[in-house]
Amino acid sequence: MFSRSPSSVRLSTEKNYLLGAAGLLLFYILPYVWLGEGAYITIHDNLDSDFLYLYLLKITRTAFDFNLDTLIPNAMSGGPFTGIPRSAFRTGLNLEVLSFWLLPPYVAQVVNFVAVHIIGFVGMYLLLRKHSLPEPHWAFTRVAIAFLFALVPCYTVHGASVSGQPLLLFAFLNLLTRTSRWTDWLIILLFPFYSFFVWAGLFICVVLGGIGLAGMAIQRTINWPYIIGLALLSVTYLASEWELIYAFIHQTYVSERVAFDYSQLRSMRVLDSLRRSADLFVWPMFNTGAFLTVGILAVAGVGAWRAYGRRNYRAVWWLVGLPIVAGIFCLIHGFYHYLVVWLGNSPLGMKFRVFQFDRFYFLLPTLWFCLFALALRQFGANGRWNRFVLAGQLLLMIVANKEWCINVGKLTGSVTEAQYPSFRAFFAEKQFAQIRQYINRPQADYRVICLGMHPSVAQFNGFYTLDSYQNNYPLPYKYAFRKIIATELAKGTRQMRVYYDAYACRVYLYTAELGMNYLFGKTQNQSVRNLQINTNALKALDGAYVVSAVPIRNSAANHLRLARVFDEPESYWRIWLYRVM
Repeated sequence: MFSRSPSSVRLSTEKNYLLGAAGLLLFYILPYVWLGEGAYITIHDNLDSDFLYLYLLKITRTAFDFNLDTLIPNAMSGGPFTGIPRSAFRTGLNLEVLSFWLLPPYVAQVVNFVAVHIIGFVGMYLLLRKHSLPEPHWAFTRVAIAFLFALVPCYTVHGASVSGQPLLLFAFLNLLTRTSRWTDWLIILLFPFYSFFVWAGLFICVVLGGIGLAGMAIQRTINWPYIIGLALLSVTYLASEWELIYAFIHQTYVSERVAFDYSQLRSMRVLDSLRRSADLFVWPMFNTGAFLTVGILAVAGVGAWRAYGRRNYRAVWWLVGLPIVAGIFCLIHGFYHYLVVWLGNSPLGMKFRVFQFDRFYFLLPTLWFCLFALALRQFGANGRWNRFVLAGQLLLMIVANKEWCINVGKLTGSVTEAQYPSFRAFFAEKQFAQIRQYINRPQADYRVICLGMHPSVAQFNGFYTLDSYQNNYPLPYKYAFRKIIATELAKGTRQMRVYYDAYACRVYLYTAELGMNYLFGKTQNQSVRNLQINTNALKALDGAYVVSAVPIRNSAANHLRLARVFDEPESYWRIWLYRVM
């Protein structure tokens, strides 16, 4: 019998760890595949907006239209307004746009969900194996941390903007240490086509520039491969999202973002800004993947103390320095509005108002897990302490995955559609097909406005809506739409008025009675008794129908006539369709 060498045994063991992690990832993905369109998909800043934007590009056949004059007429068009510039949407040179073009929307969502989390696992594993925990006896820990990072609940619609950062860092560190291969260049070249410059790309380039400068200062030599790699990444981002960048620089239209009033949107008290920064420090932004960081911070603190006792000052520097960097990122976000207010209406102030230069927080999940790996290195590789900490972090990641937990609840029958509507129930295609057939006119010939529900539901089903949730649209439309809801805003809370007047990304039919709730299902028995809208302003924008999730008790006083009530078993909604008279 031939005995196996220790190295082959270690490789076999690590392979088993990887297979186990792959099996757990399949279990993580299972609810979305098993439930199909019966799965719950996060609504906030997702199904109500970014997801819908990707699908709109498909149904309007503008996904690969690079003409700066092209308009999307399905939202915010009516009267003198003709729609939203195509340049305000995601570039056609993006793999996520391509996936939505080729696949049905839910299938595209799941395919991207799988891709995003696999990229996160593979990238973190490669980074740790090569640069942080390369020794064989750290195999279990590096696989475990990679799996935990794959569970970061970042928004799928952002592609690899968050989950792909470890893979990109792996490639750049290979350039910095002059151990690169052709695959590293491929990673750098492809990354901009599956991420988003506005959310993360700019900040990734800035931080990679800082890492490169520090590395070259330590090496006391110019690292041309690293410089070329960073230039390639930057140029590829500029090329892939040239429409959005060109529109921002040359102001091809006046965006509603120039009217953002940060002095009203955020508190100008220093204590409140510090609290906002602290909240982000312990619980990263929801769309980047929110999870409790206190456990990692505690382990890093103990690890730094142990490293100091061993006089391992290099480890101490990293274990103390990375939380400081995280704190700086959080403070930039917490105090950014002071800079915008101070710059005022100057040309530079307008740039800082329109483009949020505080989004370094998109780098926090990767930073925290890199810190986690370096902290665990100060303990025994296979000791009980490491496994206990990893198990504790696993529990925290499961709790952080609210969407996944809801879908597990749907699988077990403990979560109902009334509590959390499924993808199928939310978009209610059968119900809106009935509404479309009842109206019996080409959808492009009339406009609708929604009440008590997100307009993305109607837009998904091909209706042209006056209301919409858009991060970027022409400013004049904001003021024209406000005339419709002026009385309701006056009746409502100050928060509602500020949200519209100082922000207005959600151009919705706000009412004082419903407040800022846009999710009234059929089981809630809510109604509006004293609606006061400007019907003439509504008709001036060609508004023909109100699609309402609640009955309007004084519809006649607003020159609205109930046409029909639509109910469908699979739908989350009961729809009252009113005709504008």
